[in-house]
Amino acid sequence: MINNKIQTVCGEIYPEQLGHCQMHEHIFVRYTPAADANSALCFDDEAKSIKELQDYYRSGGTTMIDAQPWSAGRDIQALARLSRVSGVQIVASTGYHLLAFYSPDHWIHFADQHQLTDLFIRELTSGAECQDFRMIDPDLKAGIVKAAIPAEGPAGRYEILLRSAAQAAAFTGVPLLMHTEKGKNAIPAIRICVEEGLQTGHIVICHADRQAEDFSVHEEIAATGVFLDYDTIHRLAYHDDQQECRLISHMIEAGYCSKILLSLDTTAKRLRSYGGEIGLDYLLTTFLDQLLSFGISEENLHRMMRENPVRVFSL
Repeated sequence: MINNKIQTVCGEIYPEQLGHCQMHEHIFVRYTPAADANSALCFDDEAKSIKELQDYYRSGGTTMIDAQPWSAGRDIQALARLSRVSGVQIVASTGYHLLAFYSPDHWIHFADQHQLTDLFIRELTSGAECQDFRMIDPDLKAGIVKAAIPAEGPAGRYEILLRSAAQAAAFTGVPLLMHTEKGKNAIPAIRICVEEGLQTGHIVICHADRQAEDFSVHEEIAATGVFLDYDTIHRLAYHDDQQECRLISHMIEAGYCSKILLSLDTTAKRLRSYGGEIGLDYLLTTFLDQLLSFGISEENLHRMMRENPVRVFSL
């Protein structure tokens, strides 16, 4: 089932067509129960999302991975419209999110591992589905698998969900994006993915940089062979951009530049068009220049933003 092309919401592309790629973003999210606790997790105005994407495109952005998975606020038809209008290539996610994104009676809580794996594979190969399991359009497919673990790690229901996501990614040859809480318990989660046949080079650990003081945690995760997506840039509730620069600089000096990806993990609170603090183009307009000023070379910026995403998708 493995294909060397990447599935976007508007068709397949080759990895070398990714260009500037931000590997963990959210550009259009419908209401889920998680928005009751955090209203910034629902942002579904197409005009505002198009404006964000157009700014990103004009600043040099080529591709973004939308990390909102099946039945957790994802609207793949809207993503296709946004892509066509803006010119930005969007890769949609199947898989699952933290259970707070689902109602208590949702199928995600009760399906067995085989049913989950089958659903995720169908979304990657046959066509994306609605929450009620109707195929939307055979030409609209997901291109990556999303998984999530809480701080306590992949135990109980989360282990079943993670094994299903890893099986689907391994079977189809696509990468797996893994939400973590500051990278906690990433190592046992990586071990589970490997047990299910997924290569570490196809695993992306997200949000580890919400903790940017203890570099040893990052080195331990990177040493497994996975990619680290640093996506807490300018999230001042965690730390400032200078601390992010110090972390990235340290990891490059430790020999892990080929395993670093950069993105913003956008929400309504972070998207300028929704009244937020920065915008999807913040890396291109601001943060990459900060990294240059910090002493990180153009060559390493190119590697993190353009070469490494290709490596994630390449077998």
